Amino acid sequence: MVVFRLVDENDAKEYLDFFKAVTSESDNLASNIAEVEKLSVDDERSFIKGMNESASFSIAAFDGDRIIGSCDIRIAVRERLKHRAEMGIAVRKEYWGKGVAQSLLEKAIVEAAKRGVLKIQLTVREDNIRAKRLYIKNGFKLVGSDRMLFLIDGKYIDGEIYDLIIKQI
Repeated sequence: MVVFRLVDENDAKEYLDFFKAVTSESDNLASNIAEVEKLSVDDERSFIKGMNESASFSIAAFDGDRIIGSCDIRIAVRERLKHRAEMGIAVRKEYWGKGVAQSLLEKAIVEAAKRGVLKIQLTVREDNIRAKRLYIKNGFKLVGSDRMLFLIDGKYIDGEIYDLIIKQI
């Protein structure tokens, strides 16, 4: 049974293991496996602590003790921007197509709204059709492009910017 909950500092090892797995399985994330391999459990613990000490948060999907997906919501801290957040989501490849990303996204939107977020924005590779379908299905709108988003194997890959305007709960 998959359980969804906010990540805390005690999850640092499992979160790092998850991060290593997803960066080795896909080129859809901003980090690559070489960068992630350099991180320690303490680095991950510090990242989680920083998220939890701010208004930002990460929700993870757990299959037993193993993290199989996560959705990070980084809420802006400046007074004029704190109604906005940036989102990142990742799921282990073996769980693609099983509703994990959908559930993570739904839970993250609800939690963000509870924290006063009115707008969530994300950038996705233009060729990541699966992710774009998920976002559009959940009300995200294409609002722009991000040329030369990634440089992978000497090739630039463009991105698309989506946002979701949500109502407070």
